[in-house]
Amino acid sequence: MAERLAILGGPKAVTLDTQEQWKPPIEEQKQAICKLIEEQFFSGSGTGIGKEFEDAFAAYVGARYCLSVNHGHTAIMSALYAVGVGPGDEVLVPDLGYIGSYAGVIHLGARPIFCDVDPKTGLIDPADAEKRITVHTRAIIPIHMNGYVCDMDGLFRLRERYGIAIVQDACHAHPAKWDGVNLGALPDLACYSLQGSDPYGKPASAGEGGMVTTNNREFYERMLIYCHLHRVGVEQELTNPLYRMLGNQGLGLKWRAHPFEMALGLISLRTLDYRNERRLENRRILYEGLRGVPGVRLPEPYPKAQDGGFYGGLHLFYAPEQLDGLAPEKYVAALQAEGVPVSGFRDRPEHLRPLIQRGFDLYGHNRGPIPPGTYNYKKGDFPVTEALLGGLALRLPAYIEPVPGLLEQIIAAFRKVAENYKSLL
Repeated sequence: MAERLAILGGPKAVTLDTQEQWKPPIEEQKQAICKLIEEQFFSGSGTGIGKEFEDAFAAYVGARYCLSVNHGHTAIMSALYAVGVGPGDEVLVPDLGYIGSYAGVIHLGARPIFCDVDPKTGLIDPADAEKRITVHTRAIIPIHMNGYVCDMDGLFRLRERYGIAIVQDACHAHPAKWDGVNLGALPDLACYSLQGSDPYGKPASAGEGGMVTTNNREFYERMLIYCHLHRVGVEQELTNPLYRMLGNQGLGLKWRAHPFEMALGLISLRTLDYRNERRLENRRILYEGLRGVPGVRLPEPYPKAQDGGFYGGLHLFYAPEQLDGLAPEKYVAALQAEGVPVSGFRDRPEHLRPLIQRGFDLYGHNRGPIPPGTYNYKKGDFPVTEALLGGLALRLPAYIEPVPGLLEQIIAAFRKVAENYKSLL
């Protein structure tokens, strides 16, 4: 006998509290901040808690060099500067992305070039990216969205074939790995955000802040001179005579992180593996329970990918063809009425945003990299991304410690909607 859906007046399938139950170590956070207040250490880099966190993060990801900055997007911009991105260059970015990933491209005088994503993962498609490479292409920014790892082998092939750099946006994916190696230890650079607070912030969170890791000494030194004004000991760190000549002023930008952020980040880093392991296990339970449920299509990770972090939630794809074409908005509304904390992705593809559609005269007098008329992108140019963001890409929370029985109720809710979807047609 058909069960009445909650959206039509039936009982909800999910009755338990859907909020995360894991609590951060607030007392430890208070003590760390109070200690810095007592020491009156409110500013500085290359020493103290900032250097301690850089060393700890480098050890965590297995990279030779690690530099802290004030935000994730400045981490990416400093990494782009490190690989030589500048006026006239092009940088490939996925259309299913975020302006914070490519804002630095524009502000360095270069131009973001969008590419489509793999329908099996929602991540940058190396084959589509290759079609868009030109003599002006300087770098690729793969975004490990929500902690799901991109096809790094495919990207490495492009790196070797065309001599272009890889600047990873790993802002959601601090613990993630490729073929057993943390993303932060892969060529060329990996960039991280520390935004927010545990358990809902970035995998290692500190309010604000960012990190860049690399095994390339030249890239590290270029970032030092670019954005670490008056870093303690910077002149001794610089081995390139051209850079050392600049002294401790470098190129004058001061993007260093606040000591309070570094203290909070260090505390967050200590629980990162536990939180990630629990999220992985709960993802396994959800995915196993949802496998085979009509209307649900699960991501298909690359064989070498070891996802991790899961900021923003778990990926899920809706397959309307399995439910007689039930509209995505009706499907999601039915799940939400059952009490499932499910949501969509971003509101639109990047190529359809006003900044790209209309362009912008960044410096005035048509001197910027994307003046009006730069792009001629239109709807339909990136069919996979547009389909996913048209309602097919969904997200569920990535739980650390859910209320016992909640995951089972969520799975039951998906099954209930699948078994009774015809009442919504």
